Amino acid sequence: MRTIETTSFAAASLILYASASPVIYNSNSTIELQSYSMKETLGWTRPTFPELYHTCNETNNRMLNAAFQDSLEATAYAKSRLLEYGSDDFTYKRWFGNGSIYTVMGVLDNLMEASKDGVLIRCDDADGLCAANPGYYAGHHRETAPMETVICDYFYTSKKPLSMFCFEGAIVDVGPKHYAGIDMLHRYLHIPTINGEGYIGEYAEELEEIVELAESNSTFAVRNVDNYLYYIADVYGSSVTPSGCLGTL
Repeated sequence: MRTIETTSFAAASLILYASASPVIYNSNSTIELQSYSMKETLGWTRPTFPELYHTCNETNNRMLNAAFQDSLEATAYAKSRLLEYGSDDFTYKRWFGNGSIYTVMGVLDNLMEASKDGVLIRCDDADGLCAANPGYYAGHHRETAPMETVICDYFYTSKKPLSMFCFEGAIVDVGPKHYAGIDMLHRYLHIPTINGEGYIGEYAEELEEIVELAESNSTFAVRNVDNYLYYIADVYGSSVTPSGCLGTL
């Protein structure tokens, strides 16, 4: 883990899992907990979150809020790496080739800080797809209600917290969406107001195709959902262990 980030991230993690609230320091240097966001501790000054529908019970809410916080942490590491190493970074080139770093930075900023007004996450099986795909569907975007995402029960048993990162196998084996916080980013990017009305899309999902995009079609690599997910996971893996846990491409 890089020295410049170690202290703030470790401290933030202790606070986050005790309470989904930001840390606000007053003039007497005491801590006040208010409605949750990460503030500067993880690189986001004004993070935004979807609304959780009333069908989400207390346990759903607790686990989904933890996933939101993991999303903030994972993307903050990615943003920090972009700012520190730029587009000449070998990790950047692996997933985005010669694609525009301004596009990548803009997508990360938009994911975390753009308005999510009207974006709804619901925990009822509104379309019956969870029941129809048990052990497979962790959630789905609602085509009939484009601002809504359904989270299935399978999400809670199949998706892991960032605290398990690199202990569950290589990234290329388990996939970035194995982790709840990174999977949540993929779900955000199905929402038209977040994906730029289709500017960011699922143009390639198989690993070989994703790598090929970076090597030969970087214009679309910076527009492809899974290139972002792998980049974020790759960067986060190197924060857990210096050699990372990407695995063999």
